Amino acid sequence: MKTYCFVTNHSLEDVPTVANRLFPYIMEFIKNKNKVILISSDENSIKRFDNNLFTHILNPYQRNKPSSFMKRAMFEWFESRKVLKKVAKLDADIVVITIPSMFLLFNASILKEKMLYLDVRDLTWEYLSNKGVQLLAKLLFRVMFNISIKLFNSIVVTNEAELEYFTVKKIDALLYYNGVDFKQFLELSTLPAKNNNNFVISYIGNVGIAQNLEVFILAAEKLENIEFNIVGSGIEYNKIENLILNKGIKNVNLHGKVDWDKVLYFYQESDVLYAQLSENFSGAVPSKLYQYLNTGKFVIYGGNGQACKVLSNFSNNIVIPSNNVEKLVSAIKTAKKLSDKTLNCNKNINIKIIKNKYIREKNVRKVLQEWEGSNIDHVL
Repeated sequence: MKTYCFVTNHSLEDVPTVANRLFPYIMEFIKNKNKVILISSDENSIKRFDNNLFTHILNPYQRNKPSSFMKRAMFEWFESRKVLKKVAKLDADIVVITIPSMFLLFNASILKEKMLYLDVRDLTWEYLSNKGVQLLAKLLFRVMFNISIKLFNSIVVTNEAELEYFTVKKIDALLYYNGVDFKQFLELSTLPAKNNNNFVISYIGNVGIAQNLEVFILAAEKLENIEFNIVGSGIEYNKIENLILNKGIKNVNLHGKVDWDKVLYFYQESDVLYAQLSENFSGAVPSKLYQYLNTGKFVIYGGNGQACKVLSNFSNNIVIPSNNVEKLVSAIKTAKKLSDKTLNCNKNINIKIIKNKYIREKNVRKVLQEWEGSNIDHVL
């Protein structure tokens, strides 16, 4: 029996994508009779795992983070050092640092006496602008990355673009795709028929800078006979809400953050699902895309890079350039012209691909086999 300590600077309650990534790790490691310690910025403990093998250490941070780039970076630097000093005192065989909390990576020398593994969900420093202060920060962070990465005994990434990033640097990495857990897979694959007769397009996910949902709002303004949903929250939520109010747009419904049962309802009642990442984020794949594809619904994606490569293996989708209102309007009009039967053609093919390649529990077992050299064969 080993003790693994997973470390994140995020709150799993506030950032579901982090919970979706880490829960399969925790579940599978406990199944394999390991003890697991989780350190996160949550205010309340997670109750879903066996308390005999699972410990959740809370490290709440102030909710109102500085808004300026430099002040935010300094805040996260000191918060990361604080949490890693706590980790250094724990009795853990292996510490798994999880990023996008890049300052945990850059301060990993605090744990140089520990066995360190790294789980990479986003290479966030590579998403910074190539102008001004952010360019200088990006160059500095690349140097810090090259120094810090030498401390890690194993590295796990989420997609082929990230794998290539490490391969070019002659660094070995394991591939654990984002996707859906098995429970989500069953629920998304068996959604009831849509009840609403209106044509509905929904965005379900984080309302942040990378998503630039202003494009979605401006498209809605041009398509008054179509119903638009935005389900989720994030740092751009108030900006989007004010844009809708200032323009007097009546066909966009802002629902905020909702629980999973309600998310399933919005999937059920949508004809088309929309996602976007701006050009700077070309190496990322929104984890929400896997849920979208799992529903069998028609998907419109604005973006380039790795996400487009993933979508090329699936049917029922249109890919357009990011941040292009006219292209989005055209894609929505194209989808609306299709019959229900056409919109859902090859639905089962998409579901089969998700089942074969993107079930989180299956993929995390491959990582566990590498880390423990054990033969794990839980059948879903």
